[in-house]
Amino acid sequence: MTNNTEEQINVKNINFHPVLKDIENMFWFFLLSMRTLSDFDIQNVLKFKNSKNEGYGGFNEMLDKFNKITNLKIEIAGNKATSKLNILDQMIFMGKAMAILIYDYLSFSKYNTQINSLEEFRFLKFIRNGAAHYNKFNLKDENGDWKLTEKEVIKWKNKEITRQLHNSTVFNDFISLFEIFLLAKHFSNKLVEIDSKK
Repeated sequence: MTNNTEEQINVKNINFHPVLKDIENMFWFFLLSMRTLSDFDIQNVLKFKNSKNEGYGGFNEMLDKFNKITNLKIEIAGNKATSKLNILDQMIFMGKAMAILIYDYLSFSKYNTQINSLEEFRFLKFIRNGAAHYNKFNLKDENGDWKLTEKEVIKWKNKEITRQLHNSTVFNDFISLFEIFLLAKHFSNKLVEIDSKK
């Protein structure tokens, strides 16, 4: 997470609109579970407790799977344990899942007609479609016609979607898990703003 992203993701001050609350909770759950499960002491406590309780052995097998898929390495120097793991694949999966859900939650909400003409909603739609289709931007329709005009640019913050992105990777090359969370936060703020005008 870059310093810029850390500044924008201030945990105490974030409280998503109810339409997108599951997205916020999903993001915290993912980060917290990665942090927790990679901790040496927590792994040892869980393994010990699971081995002592009947029917809990499967949880230790899940821990072994987690350690394998994240390539978890724990280095011990004196009384200090340092964890190293690779969660890029998991972050890509979570980013794709969040993009799809954000778009669907907004599309099926009562706010749809008030936000679906916004440029950032169109931006989200291209991210969502790419996430749902092999994590690649598809900027042509079923007939092979472009969905964007030749010089058209769809923007959100410093991100731009143009024809040049056709067939390129969405996550993590174009947008990251943290950025899709910030896009969800952006839409949450929009919904709060709409509510305040009622």
